[in-house]
Amino acid sequence: MRFRVLEALHGWREFLKEYAVVVLGVLTALALDQLVESAHDRRLARDAHEAIDQELQTDLDRVAYRARQQSCNVKRLEEIEALLARWHDDGAFPAGLKIGFPGDVGLVDQRWQANLASGRFSEESPQEQTDQAGLYTLIHVIDMVENKEIDYWIQLRTIELGSRTLSLASKPMIAEALVRARAEGEAINGLSAALLGSLRTAGSGRPGMTPNRDYLVAYPGTTCEPMRKTTSL
Repeated sequence: MRFRVLEALHGWREFLKEYAVVVLGVLTALALDQLVESAHDRRLARDAHEAIDQELQTDLDRVAYRARQQSCNVKRLEEIEALLARWHDDGAFPAGLKIGFPGDVGLVDQRWQANLASGRFSEESPQEQTDQAGLYTLIHVIDMVENKEIDYWIQLRTIELGSRTLSLASKPMIAEALVRARAEGEAINGLSAALLGSLRTAGSGRPGMTPNRDYLVAYPGTTCEPMRKTTSL
């Protein structure tokens, strides 16, 4: 029988050298992977910040537009109040009046919700979380009040049917809608001023914002148009 003698190891020094090369390669690969992942996370965070800033700008523009309609709304409510004061019989006012729309534009929060769902919100600093949560809470309150205001203006638009069609029994309902529409409008005015002030001041990781003067919503049909149509001779 023949026996093969195993070759001796090259020595501990060479073994440690090869081991160090392997370990160094693994650590380098892990470090590079970590750098790539970190850069990817920073890009996602930056994209999320930019998306939320754009969304906040959109809401700011819409709130500013609604605020510009407030003087027209107040004037229209005063006209309706005067009309109700004269409503004692079927001939109080004709059909065809245009009550108009108060200018409410739905506010948006899709990008904020996406940021919450992705978990990126929890990775932001406590100050950023507080800043965003406060702004979007205010936006949600304004949106809720605007929806209520729209409901009351829909009730006010029954006046467009004219006093010959409406019963005097509906006058208290319209008067209540008038009071509530005025209260909601005042609330929106105050809340909008608070949001405009908050966004104008730069927050944590967020630049100061001002309304875009070029932002317009369809003008026809708002309370800024005359309630009574003028007849041409």
